[in-house]
Amino acid sequence: MLRRLRRLVCSKLYRDTNRDLQKSILVAGAARSGTTWLGDILASQLHGRILFEPFHSRKVKAFSDYHYFHYMRPHEKDEALITLCQRVFSGDIRNKWIDNHVEVLWPQYRIIKEIRANLMLKWIQNHFPQVPQLFIIRHPCAVVLSRLALKWDTDRDIEPLLAQPKLVEDFLREKMDVIREAVSPEEKHAIIWCITNLIPLKQFQKDELNIFFYEHLCTQPHEEITRLFQSIQLDYGSALFNTLKTPSTTARPTSAIVVGEDNLSRWQNRLRSRQIDKILGVVEAFGLEHLYGDSLTPQMDRLLPTQYP
Repeated sequence: MLRRLRRLVCSKLYRDTNRDLQKSILVAGAARSGTTWLGDILASQLHGRILFEPFHSRKVKAFSDYHYFHYMRPHEKDEALITLCQRVFSGDIRNKWIDNHVEVLWPQYRIIKEIRANLMLKWIQNHFPQVPQLFIIRHPCAVVLSRLALKWDTDRDIEPLLAQPKLVEDFLREKMDVIREAVSPEEKHAIIWCITNLIPLKQFQKDELNIFFYEHLCTQPHEEITRLFQSIQLDYGSALFNTLKTPSTTARPTSAIVVGEDNLSRWQNRLRSRQIDKILGVVEAFGLEHLYGDSLTPQMDRLLPTQYP
């Protein structure tokens, strides 16, 4: 209740006046992969304003002319989109949806928490190199289980992906049979996970994108938190580790962290074997099986696929 009250007050009264783009950090990843948790971690240490999913074309009028998951080729020109991104990264945008997670009155940094910008991260880096990007990945089965629990509409997510000819031409043409043959909800959720992770992994060269795995943040927090703040060249307080097990602001009452289940293996107990096989089958068809293989945790020795030509 106190947090809700703080947000209610701060979302209306905050003053974000420093337009320096270097005061912004972009946290991206597929939905239900831990972007909110990672954003909360950063905001707690940096006294930051969280901009909650500003590229949501169905919630933010300024982006209503763009696709729900908008794809951009890395060197494509779009002056209108550059102007809109400038507004986001400079903090010069206010919106009820974007500001519903603000908990500070005088922010020193901006944390842009986003799940719909994955398909244009390389384009953003090319046009806004001052803005550090942090990309978080979580096991596809864990993500699918979470999406199933929320009863998210898969077709409504897949439709705007297939409605972009450039995206289909560049990445999805050879996957269309897999996409069309997906019938079950778990397969369709897996397709969304694959597409929204595939594009950034293909477009960036090795070491160009700061990649963090949800599982490593859970199992080796000291090492990963140190690497996290080193990547943005900022400091953090040791008290941070006392709050790592605090549920994120988008965690549901049935989430593993809330009910005391193991976060990493929960999907093994909640999904049927047939569902798991279908999910991993889609992941393999997209060429992303190397990220996790048969393990609960990522296989770090083969992090990035071949560079996107």
